Amino acid sequence: MNKKPKKNKKDKKPLSKKKKILIFLIIFLVLAGGAATAYFLFFRNSEETGSENGSSESIKTVSKKFYDNLTGETISYSGTQYNADGSEKLDENGQKIVYTELQAEQYADNNNTKSISCVQIPNGTDARPQVGLTDAKIVFEAIAEAGITRFAAIYRGSNDAVIGPVRSLRMYYLEWDDPFDCTIVHAGGEANALNAVKSYKHLSESRTYMWRDYSGWTAPNNLFTSGELLAKFNTDNNYNSSSPKVFARMTPDESNEQLKEIRAEQNTENSENAEETTKKYTAANNIYVHVTTAANYNVNYTYDSTTNTYLRSYEGSSGKHMVYSCKNLNKSGNNIKPKQDCESVQVAPKVVVVMKVSEQTNQINHYREDLTTTGSGDAYIFQNGIVVEGTWEKEKVSSQLVFKDKSGNIINLAPGQTFITAIAKSYGYVKY
Repeated sequence: MNKKPKKNKKDKKPLSKKKKILIFLIIFLVLAGGAATAYFLFFRNSEETGSENGSSESIKTVSKKFYDNLTGETISYSGTQYNADGSEKLDENGQKIVYTELQAEQYADNNNTKSISCVQIPNGTDARPQVGLTDAKIVFEAIAEAGITRFAAIYRGSNDAVIGPVRSLRMYYLEWDDPFDCTIVHAGGEANALNAVKSYKHLSESRTYMWRDYSGWTAPNNLFTSGELLAKFNTDNNYNSSSPKVFARMTPDESNEQLKEIRAEQNTENSENAEETTKKYTAANNIYVHVTTAANYNVNYTYDSTTNTYLRSYEGSSGKHMVYSCKNLNKSGNNIKPKQDCESVQVAPKVVVVMKVSEQTNQINHYREDLTTTGSGDAYIFQNGIVVEGTWEKEKVSSQLVFKDKSGNIINLAPGQTFITAIAKSYGYVKY
């Protein structure tokens, strides 16, 4: 049987140029079609999922965030800008507002160099409810006299239409205020404090930048100012900026991560199958701060896990520490009657610090207090529902307070309003 002769490879005709082009186009279209399908199935689905999750997811993926140097809260970020409700911010033409990284940084810098005001606010029962206290970035608390406490409240860019009452200055409040490079706002004061404050930016009792309210308060606890008037005073006197020394802070993301760890540990601890392991965190949901023998000035804080804040109350008959907030009103200044026009809210800081200090009765008048603000002492830092026992340090009057754990590591405070109460190391104490 005759076999067909085998064709030699060399006998194959090479592909024509047209066929090569046709094959190339077929391969290209197949690959392009697959890529398009992949995009549609994966990326398009991802976009729709992101849209369903709301614009808050977009905020999480911004390229750069910038923070308030007093509170650690986010104040600007690059990318699309969002309102508090998660909707996109629009300009006057209805176009969404987008910040470059440089624009976001500039916005933060403008905020963080604004003038700061440190206002002395009384806490006697006849001075309550205070007004505008919840708008302060940081609040110091200590005994002023006869077991009655007073606040040094740190404000910047406040839009509260009423702040106060404003009362007299003590030397130790001035020393806590010093690192904030602020305008000291007061109504008179002790002789040594009045002599020292001459070298600071300061505003004492004034008819131009303050007023007296007789609708619910009586003298001397009826002198008020406002965020607008404080800004005007600073502008009128060329106090156009402040360069504060600030607390070490966690970023909001870092704080949220810590909070997740805390709650995961607590959930494990409370589960039926929990094993005994060394706890990293110490929970503190109910805090009692013994400041004085007068019950109306001892403080209770109750941790609210929903808002991650500490609801502030008094031990005595005063109950909840309620104040008035007079933001966003059509009225201003002495046209406002806080008890009729303003919202009543409970004080609820994000961070509570209690520090023990050396304290003694003033040897000149024998009823006011003298506190030592420099050096170091024990401290209790409450944030994110836990407590860290450690120390406070302040090298000199111009230095900012530093909080450390028992191993000597600096404690970064969580973002948000911070209340710092100084108690006498000889008789003050904390329970939780």
